[in-house]
Amino acid sequence: MTSRNIILLICLIVFTAGSATASTLTVGKDQAYTTIQSAIDAAKTGDTILVNEGSYGENPVINKNGISILGNNKENTIIDGNNKSSGIRIDQANNVVISGFTIKNGGGGGSEVAGVTLYMGNGNTISNLNIIDNYVGISLFKGSNNNIVSGNIVESNLGKLGYGIYLHTSNDNKIFNNNIKNNKVGIYLYDSKTNQLYTNNLLGNKDSQAYDNNGLNSWDFDKMGNYWSDYGGSGAYVIKGAKNVMDNFPQDKAFAVKSEAVPTQQGEKAVETEKSTPGFTVISFVISLLAIGIVNRRRK
Repeated sequence: MTSRNIILLICLIVFTAGSATASTLTVGKDQAYTTIQSAIDAAKTGDTILVNEGSYGENPVINKNGISILGNNKENTIIDGNNKSSGIRIDQANNVVISGFTIKNGGGGGSEVAGVTLYMGNGNTISNLNIIDNYVGISLFKGSNNNIVSGNIVESNLGKLGYGIYLHTSNDNKIFNNNIKNNKVGIYLYDSKTNQLYTNNLLGNKDSQAYDNNGLNSWDFDKMGNYWSDYGGSGAYVIKGAKNVMDNFPQDKAFAVKSEAVPTQQGEKAVETEKSTPGFTVISFVISLLAIGIVNRRRK
């Protein structure tokens, strides 16, 4: 490869890196995006969508990999599904982060419909949410594997199914540090295996605290189980469903559910919406001028 080609290749790499800089898209009144869905439609892998406080009457669907959707304050940043569909749905997308919202009135048709529905998605994070008054609280459905559900308040989801957290044919997920209260069933696992469920509070769920129909999941981790409000205080806690399903280390005190640190998308950098970093652009331009000068001198 000639020196000229090498220099041109360096310039191409520099400009490509600059154009790939991630963006922050802001949603809210007087912002570039007034709905969450419009920001999702505009987002690219690595982007963060920051949603200002307010009530958003919509049913956003995420079908892009590697984006983060973050509410500014979970008490005052509300997604209201109006019982039309899921409050928010990750649809066959991976490595998505949802955090910092109150999500309510997710309902309507479909057994996977929930406050948050994860449909055939892997490596996603659902954290720091208030999930109340939905058909189901959180649904991991049909091959949604290796996801994290943590730091959530899942309460009073009393729709047709009324599960706080529902895993349907989904494996290898981690469900921990959640407060799951006053649902019909706290956690319901159907044909799901090798999931880890620990350090959750299961409180006053009306039909049962939990159900596991195959018994191939772990209800404790590193000698730390869950808190069960109906635990009698002697030995393992027996869970309904298949034989020998139990929490071997039930706790005698409820956990203080803590907010989880939100993972950063690879390559994420907070900049103005749809703009690359100005300093990087200037540097790229200078490098290109120098490269052109070198090429021209060698021609002489």
